[in-house]
Amino acid sequence: MSNTVRFTLVLTLACAAAAGGVGGIYLLTEEPIAQKALETERAARTKVLPQAKTFERVGDTPVYAGRDENGSTVGHVAVGEARGYGGKLTVMVGLKRDGTIAEAAVLTHHETPGLGAECAKEVSDDTFWSMCAGNTSGVKHSWMDQLRGKRKDDLKIGAGVDARTGCTITSKAIVEAAGTAVKKIEDAKKD
Repeated sequence: MSNTVRFTLVLTLACAAAAGGVGGIYLLTEEPIAQKALETERAARTKVLPQAKTFERVGDTPVYAGRDENGSTVGHVAVGEARGYGGKLTVMVGLKRDGTIAEAAVLTHHETPGLGAECAKEVSDDTFWSMCAGNTSGVKHSWMDQLRGKRKDDLKIGAGVDARTGCTITSKAIVEAAGTAVKKIEDAKKD
């Protein structure tokens, strides 16, 4: 057997073993990853519409109606997506009955750590010195807080929402994704 045939055979077997290993790991991890994504989405619904105790899908749309303990609708929740600097990002929005955003949260993103990723992070108001003195407030805020109380028409960078310095593309994408989510809710309510 020539060296070329032997090397081709060895390389083919190595590639087949690697592909089989990757495929096997995918099969083992597919269900836990999907389960974790569902749990994350459920937790995010409660975060973006905290007044709701239960959520019920609106027909066959990707929109959920949030209901209080009496079964009354307090708002709706939907996910919007847009293209950021690092790729697709998804934002979940809780919309109150009056048409204003209760909260918004970034579910997934591939933005640059230290820049675009900072838009989704919550930071504490506490300083090093206040923590040393034991005077912690526990208050956290995020760039996303400025979406709270806005209506669909107010979701524009420079006209109601300020872009975060150093990550304008990400800021625009988050606002666009939030607008897409609000539009999904409005469309579902029409039907």
